[in-house]
Parts: sequence; C-alpha cells; structure tokens
Amino acid sequence: MRNDGERGVSSLFGLAMLGIMLLAAMGLLAVERNESYATHQYESEVRLRLAAQSEAERAALQFEQHGKRAGMTEDSLASAPDVKDGKWEVACDTRDDGVAYRVMAYFEPGVRSNDHELMIAATTWFATEEFHFPLVKSYVRVRAHLVKSKEGEYYVWLGWVP
Repeated sequence: MRNDGERGVSSLFGLAMLGIMLLAAMGLLAVERNESYATHQYESEVRLRLAAQSEAERAALQFEQHGKRAGMTEDSLASAPDVKDGKWEVACDTRDDGVAYRVMAYFEPGVRSNDHELMIAATTWFATEEFHFPLVKSYVRVRAHLVKSKEGEYYVWLGWVP
C-alpha cells in the first residue's frame, strides 16, 4: 500500500541519478575521444618528422662520403641540367609505409661558417588519399646544413637548421 506522502519521489530521485550518471559517462567518453585524437595526431606528426630526418640524413651521407656527390660545388650545382631555381632534387619517392618524401639540395649563406653551406631539405607527407580526422599536419620539412671539409674532398655534417 502506498503512503500518502510518497507520491513517486523515489522514482524521480532514481531518474535524476540515472541522468547524472549518463552525463558523467558522456563526459568520460568525450575525454577519451579527445585523447585518442591527440595521440593519433602526435603519432602521425612524429612519424612524418622522423621520416624526413631519415631521408635528409640518407642524402647527407652521400655528400659526406667520397663519391660523385661529395665533390659538388655551387658552380657545378648551377650548371646541372635538372636544377630548378638553384635547388637540385636529390630524391623523390614514396616509402612502403605510405609516406612520400622529396629531398632537395641547395647552397645558401653560412650560419656557422663564413662560406656558403650546402643545405639538405627533406619534406615528407602522407601519400594516401584517406581522410584523417582530426586533420593531421599535412607535411613536415627538416633542414640540415653541411660544409666542405678542410681538404675540400667531401662535406661535413654541421647539424639541423631550426
């Protein structure tokens, strides 16, 4: 039997508690979704940066070792047939993991030396056409600089350019 003072207050209290629990669950779901997006975006950005650094170092190694590219000068770069605007495309390809890259070599006034330094710029981006949400950074570019050795036979790595 129902008491006169009860009239569904316990049902209203139960519904209010259910609503509060539902709002809390939706808040936790939103936090988890944001964390997942941030993690995915960070992973993609780091993957592009590491791929760009890897390709720049691979190209720089060819200039550091004794070989055809080790003797490149600003004059020989300017007279090369495949140079556009003073920049030579060293490599351009797509890796197995879907990251495309382009590596350029050019000379610019020295940062650490009084001479013109050889700059290696590597740009990477995702070659796939799939939609990424949230939108990840579309490309990453890194630059390294090299300078001729004292003997003048090869280049020496000076480091990354910020």
